[in-house]
Order: sequence, then C-alpha cells, then structure tokens
Amino acid sequence: MQRMKIIGTGSYLPDLVVTNQMMASVVETSDEWITSRTGISQRHLSSGEPTWFMAVEAARKGMEAAGVLTEAIDVIIVTTCTPDYYLPSTACIVQAELGASKAICFDLNAACSGFVYALDMAARYLQDLSIEHVLIIASENVSKLVDYGDRSICVLFGDGAGAVVCARAGQEDDSALLATQLGSEGQNGQVLVSRALKISHPFLADGAVWPDRFGSHEDHTLTMEGQEVFKFAVRVLADSVLETVAKAGVDLAQLRYIIPHQANERISDAAARRMKAEPEQIISRIADLGNTSSASIPLCLDELIRSGRLDRGDMVAICGFGAGLTYGAALFVY
Repeated sequence: MQRMKIIGTGSYLPDLVVTNQMMASVVETSDEWITSRTGISQRHLSSGEPTWFMAVEAARKGMEAAGVLTEAIDVIIVTTCTPDYYLPSTACIVQAELGASKAICFDLNAACSGFVYALDMAARYLQDLSIEHVLIIASENVSKLVDYGDRSICVLFGDGAGAVVCARAGQEDDSALLATQLGSEGQNGQVLVSRALKISHPFLADGAVWPDRFGSHEDHTLTMEGQEVFKFAVRVLADSVLETVAKAGVDLAQLRYIIPHQANERISDAAARRMKAEPEQIISRIADLGNTSSASIPLCLDELIRSGRLDRGDMVAICGFGAGLTYGAALFVY
C-alpha cells in the first residue's frame, strides 16, 4: 500500500462533436452499424487543438481543483502516443506553458494503458520525501493516426485529455494506492500498429532499408486485428482487476466503481461478466466519447468526481489495455 491521494482532477474535450450520422457522410457506415458493434454514438475530434494544448487545459483544471500552484508541482508525466513533436516532450511543453519550473518532466507511451502505468509511477515517486506533488496528464489526438476511409477504425476513436494531481496522503487520510498489476505481451505487438518515420538519408544504399517489423505499413495510420485485440482485452481487463484486488486482500464487491479503458462497449461488458462485477460498478462514457486512448480513464474519473458520484473513502479499480501489447490495473481508495 502506498500513501497516495488524488487531490484534483481536470479534463478537456474539443468542441467539435462528430456523430455517427456525420461519420456516415465520409465512410460507408451507419449509426446502427456503429452502435451495435461498439456502443459509440459520437466522439469529440480536435478542431486543430494540438496534444500539448489539450494537456495544458486539463492540467490547469486539475491544479485548480487541487488548490495547488504551479511552483508546487515536482513531477509532470504526460501519457500520450500522439505527441505533436518527437522532441521536446509534451511534458516539457506543458511545463513551459504552466510555468512549473522545478518539475521533472517526461512522456510515457504505453498506448491506452498509459494512465494506469503513470499512476503506479506517481506512487513510486511520492515515496521520495522530496517529491510532494505529481501531475499526470493523459492527452491524446488519436484522430492524427486514423484513416478515415477505414470504417473499422475511424468510428472508434476520439480526442481529449484528462489530468490528476497526486500527493502523499497524511496519516489521517484513508486514501491510498492499494495495489497495481502491470504487464506487457510484446510478442503480440503486431495486432495494433502505427508506424513512425522511416529511415531516410542521402548515404543510404539502395535496398538497404530493413523490412517492416510488423508486415507492411507504408504510413503512420493505425492498423488493427480486431478479433485478436478483443480477446486480449477481455482477458487482461478482467484478470488484472481480479489479481489486483487479490493482492490487496479485498473482495470485488467492496469496490464502488471499476473504470475500464473505454475502447468498445462489448469489450467492457464481456470483461465485467468474466470478473462477475455488478453492472452498476462499471463506468462507461464510450457512447459520447469513443476511444480516447490513455485519456479515457482520467476523463471518466474527472466526470465521477465533478458530478459528486465519488466520495472520499470509496474504493476504485481502473484497468487498461493497449498497443504493445500492454495492460494494467490499479486499485485505490479515493
């Protein structure tokens, strides 16, 4: 158990809302086809806002909710697989925009599992008594990776950002990170791929470029083996939560909420059945947000807190899965 407390949350969603009917105007699909297979009705897409901008806006709201000034932030972790620059890191851009001059800054790419990984990392940083506040921001412009001619991909994803401010919990607090369970299955990385820049320089001999590690990816757009991702997701979402609660020595029934990565309603439903969770425990915003990659869990968490549905002392499990393949769950007392 780590004496860690989430003291503030924030989020940012672009104003542009794209409905299923709007999707049907650019690709062969329909509202019925999308909702029946994914549970998604609409998604927010960037109106031009870069990833760093969404991150800053979510961070400002989270810090305001926490009552923490920029000079009090010791670490900034940005989880993203859709940065605006290879360098500098998105976290360093956020630092500059916020004026958080003393913060350690870096990006973390575990794809859609990123926020779970970052929460685990924040708890480890807070064991250092010189670290008081860790700002985690999950910011994703997944629309940058999407081929809007591929109906199996383009209908799934949305853009947005969520942030949390973490601090060391006092002895009088019930708040704590009770347990985490993280993992990776790199041997199956080919099922979800987006390529970066290829090797190209004037001294490269003809034919010297190595073949694509994962087949043939001519550009950066996402490719996905849907059935393989589905089977992986259902297994690891359920099993990682069950392993985490077992580590903590608690029963699943004691959890107020379980927040899964918002990828597909059918995945969440199947995972809930596998872990024998009650329907009211499962949080879903997939219908109005789509899959926002690592931002999906903190977006849900911010909505729960701001709507007054999460109280201090409530026990929450979060669980994610993503490209890599990566997965993870964390159990905490809010």
